[in-house]
This record gives sequence, C-alpha cells and structure tokens, in this order.
Amino acid sequence: MWLPVLSAVLGIVAFLPFNLYPAAFAFLVPLFVFLMREKKLWRLVLGAIIFRLIFGIGTAYYTLEPIFWSSSLLIFLGLPIAIFLFKKLMDTTCPSILPTLIFLPFAWTFFDLAQAQWSLLPTFIITAGNALGSSPFLGLAGIGGFFALTFFTALINALLAALFLLAWQSVKHRVFDTCVLTLGISVIVLLFSGWQISQYELRSNASAYAALPNEISFAAISVDGTIDAGQFERIKREMSDRRVDLIVFPENMFNRHAPSDGAEFRDLARELRTPVLAAYATASGTERYKSAVVFGADGAVAGVHNKNRLTFIGEYWPFGNWRPSFYEWLRERDPRIGTYAVFTPGNASLPGERNLLSTAVRGDAVLFAAPICLEIHYPTDLEAYRAQGARFIVNQSGNRWISSGLEHFSYLTTNLKKIESVSLQIPIISSSVNDFAGVTLPNGESVQHPVLDTGRGYTVFFGTVRY
Repeated sequence: MWLPVLSAVLGIVAFLPFNLYPAAFAFLVPLFVFLMREKKLWRLVLGAIIFRLIFGIGTAYYTLEPIFWSSSLLIFLGLPIAIFLFKKLMDTTCPSILPTLIFLPFAWTFFDLAQAQWSLLPTFIITAGNALGSSPFLGLAGIGGFFALTFFTALINALLAALFLLAWQSVKHRVFDTCVLTLGISVIVLLFSGWQISQYELRSNASAYAALPNEISFAAISVDGTIDAGQFERIKREMSDRRVDLIVFPENMFNRHAPSDGAEFRDLARELRTPVLAAYATASGTERYKSAVVFGADGAVAGVHNKNRLTFIGEYWPFGNWRPSFYEWLRERDPRIGTYAVFTPGNASLPGERNLLSTAVRGDAVLFAAPICLEIHYPTDLEAYRAQGARFIVNQSGNRWISSGLEHFSYLTTNLKKIESVSLQIPIISSSVNDFAGVTLPNGESVQHPVLDTGRGYTVFFGTVRY
C-alpha cells in the first residue's frame, strides 16, 4: 500500500501554495501503477481510501469535517470499483495493461469531478486539474474547463504509469520494448502540444477581451475580519476621492448574523451617487436568506440574488435535530469555528434562485452574476450564468470560518477562478473577508490586493473590466 501513500504525498506537494505545478503530472503515477496492477477489490478500495484521506489532510485540512469528508470519499470510491469491474470484463479478452491505460484517464476524470460537484461541499479546488491553474497549461481550460485540465493531467499520469511498468519489465527481463520508446515520445508530444494549445487559447482570450467595446470601473473592498464605524468612514472618503461605476463590499462585512436592511450601503450609494453591491443576511417575513443586494445610485434596491448553493453546516443542516457530539467541543475550543463552521439553527437560510443582477453604466443596464462565497466553487452554475447573459462575475466571500490554512485555501481558490475565467471568457471580481480584493481576467491574469498586509484593517482595489 505504499504506492497510494506516495501518490498522496506527491499530490500534497503539487497543491502547495508555491505553484509546483510540474508535480501535477507525476503525483498520480504511483496510484495509477497500483490501480493497474492490483486485482483484488478490497485492496483497490483500501488503496483509494488511503490515498484520499492522506491527500485530503494535506490539501484541505481547513475543511476537516468527517460528514463532509465521508460524502466525498463515498463518491470517489466509485473509481476503484469501476476499475475492478473493467478489469473483470477485459481479462478474458485482453490481458495487457492497454485497456486499463485507456480507461484510467476517463474514469479518474469522471469520479474526480463527480465528487467535486456532488459531495456536501464543493471540492473543485483539489481536483487534479486545479493544480494547473497557475501553469502554462491553464489555457486548456478554454477548450473544456475543469474537464479538459483534469483529463489532460490524468492522461499524462496514466501514460507515465504505463511507461514505468513497461520499463520495469524491460529491465527485469533485459529486453528492449519498443512500447517504452513509443510511450515516452507520446508523453513529450502531448506535453508540448498541450502547452502550445494552451498558449494559443490564452492569446485568443486576451485578443477577444481587449476587443470588447465597453468598460466598467469598480472598487472592490476587502476587510480583515473586524471593521468599525471609523474604518467604514475612511473607506467612504477613499471612495469619494475617486469615481467608479460600482462599489463592491465583501460578504457579511460587519460580522452580523441578524438580518439587515443594508442601511449603511443604501446611504453610501445615495451619498456617492454610485451603485453599491453588498452581501449580508436578509429576511422576507419569517424567511431568511444570504443575499447579494445592488443599491442603485439613488439608494433604492436595484436587484437581489439570494444565495442558491447554501454552505453545508454553516447555513443548512440536512440531519434534523441530530448533531455530532464533537461540535460542542469545537464551539468551546474556537468560538470563531463555532460561529461560522458549526450549524446554529438561528443562522439557517433558505436557498434562492440562480438569477442575474444588473447595474447601470452610462445609462445602460449591464447584467452580471454575483455568486456568494462558495457559490463560486460550482463551475457548472457559472456556465449557466454565462449562458443567461452575465458579462462579468462578482464573488463576495467571507473567510472567517478558516482558522488555519487561509493562504493555502486562497491560492487554490485563485487557481479555481483563473480556470473559470479562462473557460467562460469573462472576468471575475473578488471582494472578501480575511483574503484579497482583486480581479481575474480571461487571459489567466490575476491581480490581487491582500487585506492582511495593509495594517489598516481593509484594502480597496480599483480596477476595470470590459464587456
């Protein structure tokens, strides 16, 4: 079982916040060798469990919650079962590793993306393709998003695994196998071709984006988790010194749990004669929502997006009155985790619709999507928003729930946004608590202002996006 362990360790390296993307083309090799060689179902399943647990602990330790992890693992275990059944089917007709070599990249891509989409929390940030989010291969997202990047990564790893097995057999039997040379050349050709296609797609995106006729200026604000009235006044003065078309504030900037009417943002929009986008808890009668609200230049509500993808545990709980006993221990150990990462019935929200918002720019209404916090982690939803006519995306997030690993999470989320922006060919504006304010462009460029480096409790990012 040392091969799944080795793969997990290499995977942790590939996803570290130092852009060690070449490791993405090797971290699955030991696991794929194991999957190609092993014939017993229980060992295939055990190897997948060992890999997934160690890899998860090293890359997503900030989400260490057993119910969510179990849901992700159960979906992922379809991979070893599918490989076992495939081998049973093929053993009688083709005893070579070739069928499994062909099947592996497709099976890995399917189950890697399935668990990312359908587990209780989205995990696209730790799919194999996300490791290429800051690499020269990012442009492959332009022809297939996460599917293209994940499949390309799995294909290279599968070929290298087969190359290793055949080379080992050649050395062991002291014979030269032309398949080794063929596989080696194939890997080199695929890497070179992938790089060239990627660069072409990025250049095409850059040209198409630069040719867009219109432009909207914005100010995106991020805060360090605590902000008072004095800091808000300083932000207001900074906004008044520079005219923009839209001001964006992060989710739950004032750290309130009770529903609000957004009076501060309404008054700011009216005072500066500038549309404002804010995200906070709202209520309609007895119904409670997490909402992104646009206030027009006159202070009136111009549009509302109620969060559709609620965050498991923090915003909804599907298990009735049952709670794991360790949740109370978490509340006592870290009040921040107890407030944001442990379900409290009083904080429960209802899901809204996947609707677009609009803002007025020089007399024209411009449509955009405003996925709140983890909603940005669902690429299929963003594709739907793009199809509805969104010209850009604004992501307002609040990362108060992270007690450790914020830099790691931020790096992987940046990769995610790069892939989404390149795939959708529209920009993504970011505004956050305990993270950065900035913009990600369809050419893969990401410009960020980290809030924790300012020393004043907030940062303001001024930028423009084309549409």
